[in-house]
Amino acid sequence: MRRLCLIFNRRRGPVYYRPPPNSFIIMTAEYDILRAVSILRDLDDAELGALYSLFSVMEAKAKDRILEEGTVVKNFYIVCDGIVHIRRMASKREMLLGRLGPGGFFGEINLFDPGTATASIYAMKPTQLIVVDYENFRAYMQANPAAGYKIVSGIMRETARRLRQTNARLVSSAYWGTDGTPAGGGN
Repeated sequence: MRRLCLIFNRRRGPVYYRPPPNSFIIMTAEYDILRAVSILRDLDDAELGALYSLFSVMEAKAKDRILEEGTVVKNFYIVCDGIVHIRRMASKREMLLGRLGPGGFFGEINLFDPGTATASIYAMKPTQLIVVDYENFRAYMQANPAAGYKIVSGIMRETARRLRQTNARLVSSAYWGTDGTPAGGGN
């Protein structure tokens, strides 16, 4: 990973650049790309700027595995550009659990419950992500409790939305039999 800065240009979209060594960056550009992330939407400009300083930019080529199921997770990721697939092993084959595009995030489970990745994440086309390690992310939220509360509330909202979506899929798959008729004989 390399340390870059992100600004948002209204005409060209997100623009990445490498700042000169030992320089101070004054972020005067809009934070539109970060505001598109549901969990960061409620942060004010100062909170967003302080959090942004912790991120690094990561680039993945199409078909790169960004995260492998079963490995220790140490970072929180936000998709800036591109699409990633979330896949999990089931009966010796990978099952597609979901897709995330710009503004999507992953790595939130192990932020609160350290352990291994519950799924693998693959870039489906060239993808740019911003990444923050858990230690720095937790330290930021502890040092900035109001911002931390907003972030954790946003993560909980998104987690609840994802759980509802998963529940609906489970009910739908349990209701319908493999032949396309309701399971249990269709009575």
